[in-house]
Amino acid sequence: MTTCRFITSVAAATCVAGVAFGQCDTTPAGTEQNDVGYCGTTGEIDPNGGCNNATVAWQDLGTLAEGDTSVYGNVGAWTDGDGTATRDLDWYSYNVPTGGTVVFTFSAHTNDTATDPADFVGFIVTGADDCATAGFAGYIFGCAAQHTVTMESGVHGLVVSVNGYGDGGASDCSTQYLVNINYAPAAFDCGDPAQGECTEPNGTPGCSDFECCQLVCESDSVCCDDGWDETCVTAAYDLCGYYQYECTAPVAANDCVADAQAVSVDASGDVVVPFDTIGCNTDGPPQTECGSGAGFEQLHADVWFVVTCPDLGYLSASTCNGGAEWDTKIAAYFYDAGTFDPAALPDLFIGCNEDCGDAAYASDLSFEVPTGLGGLDLTYLIRVGGYDQSEGAGNVTFSFQELPTYVCEPEDPNTVTTQSASMDTPGGGVACAGGGITTENQWARKYLGLPAQTIGCSDFGMSNGGGGMIGNFNVYEDTDPSIDPIVESFNLIDTKPVYIAGGGYVGLVTVAFETQLDVLDGMNCVFEIDCPASADGFVSPGCNDLGETGYTYLKSAPCGLTAYQSYESIGFSGYHWAQNFTSWDGGGGGTCVGDINEDGQVDGADLTILLGAWGTADVAADLNGDGLVDGADLTILLGAWGACV
Repeated sequence: MTTCRFITSVAAATCVAGVAFGQCDTTPAGTEQNDVGYCGTTGEIDPNGGCNNATVAWQDLGTLAEGDTSVYGNVGAWTDGDGTATRDLDWYSYNVPTGGTVVFTFSAHTNDTATDPADFVGFIVTGADDCATAGFAGYIFGCAAQHTVTMESGVHGLVVSVNGYGDGGASDCSTQYLVNINYAPAAFDCGDPAQGECTEPNGTPGCSDFECCQLVCESDSVCCDDGWDETCVTAAYDLCGYYQYECTAPVAANDCVADAQAVSVDASGDVVVPFDTIGCNTDGPPQTECGSGAGFEQLHADVWFVVTCPDLGYLSASTCNGGAEWDTKIAAYFYDAGTFDPAALPDLFIGCNEDCGDAAYASDLSFEVPTGLGGLDLTYLIRVGGYDQSEGAGNVTFSFQELPTYVCEPEDPNTVTTQSASMDTPGGGVACAGGGITTENQWARKYLGLPAQTIGCSDFGMSNGGGGMIGNFNVYEDTDPSIDPIVESFNLIDTKPVYIAGGGYVGLVTVAFETQLDVLDGMNCVFEIDCPASADGFVSPGCNDLGETGYTYLKSAPCGLTAYQSYESIGFSGYHWAQNFTSWDGGGGGTCVGDINEDGQVDGADLTILLGAWGTADVAADLNGDGLVDGADLTILLGAWGACV
């Protein structure tokens, strides 16, 4: 079961009763099905998967009959009695008996004087087991907002929630909603695989693509009544967005893909190539993976490059950092000169990036090579185009990076420091994503007042459902004494590229510092993994739910998180990033049993930490290793009181 995760924020407010302040009327008429439960009490699990950190359980609305089916209920953000803030979601499944049109009408009101009814959000899901949205209902402004979706037969889903998470002072006001689902069977019998492809005459009435078949037959019923012929194929290309390669009257040397500009790149340095897309053809296919939402899938006025690079590495193409002062997009495709057919470009697609996060909306795409597709390992097509109707000139920078590998071999004696109760990584964490593909994300841990030591390496968990990628592991001094990482107070100590394996990898990554990092006594250090946008999947830190003595922090400018926020503050207290670091030189003069903060002294600071962890399985404070911080550990600490020797 895939889990949908969305990151925003919500302000504290006061709850009021009833429909107020001109909000929508969601009074049920008496025939609607009710949400089976509400998650708003400590320890309570909503039967239809409402608690954001609970296993999703779909509430079955049954098979849709022609006409109206409605559901009503409550969703909302709240704070549990233990201070944990999270969110109620409602998950509904329903069966579409035969393909047809489904119209969703949303109305919602919030019992909150400070929150507009737009704080409600709905997702129309294609197939009740994934989070790919056939229609994104969006943030509901006003009442009776409608969204129409064409659906094939089968089980589909609807998810309703609120656009927010709490932060300890969050609103626990519920949002009332009413959703009407109107189903109308399609006029034509389409979508059977036995009917054949829509892009060629198939000898049967209709074709296998339900939505395209409906569109064509609505304009020419003969295609479904008699047979799918050349006229129907032409209509399918015109109406359904099928790709036909065409490039006429090129205005640049690399305007058409057949004349792509050759570029060679290796690990010796970047290759910067000028380009100009003004007036160019758009001869590549639209790519839904390129962001921007429906209607903006195309890379407008594209130009092409054939890039050759060494085996086993990471290829990047970028217009960021001043490469283009206009809104670009970059896509990559497999390429083999001996077999390449431009009509097959949609099948050769690797990945796409629209925004690298800078103010000019430039683009940065990176992916692992070889990709493992036969003989297409070393040469790739790179396509540079524009968002919407954007065109312009600029420079694209190509770079190749060998895959970094690290082995941590610290000198003896060594000390491992961590805030993680366990370095196990059974699953991933939370990230900013769009359409299931992650944007730029940074995760961090901050260690306050470290003793003097020399750091050699760090182990940290990662999860990556897409292709392999290169991130940067950064170590900063943070001169701000607060518990949160404050970017404005960072001083970079060192940065290292790290390879994050893909294909569903979940586990630990090791980074080693050839130049050992000297930490001064009392220094605050931040350890950060900085990941670029994924080309094709979801990347996040490797996490567990076993606890932590610090906080896991997330920052992601594309989601509006321009400052570090802890997982706990945005409603994900159950995710703990597995991360540690190994050091030597005795931790600044020698540590000993009972010296929990490793400052060379067993004193009141260590006692405070132990008492704060009382009754837990905190690894650092569990001095006798029996799995529980209790009186036995207190006895050990008091017996070791004083300077470590």
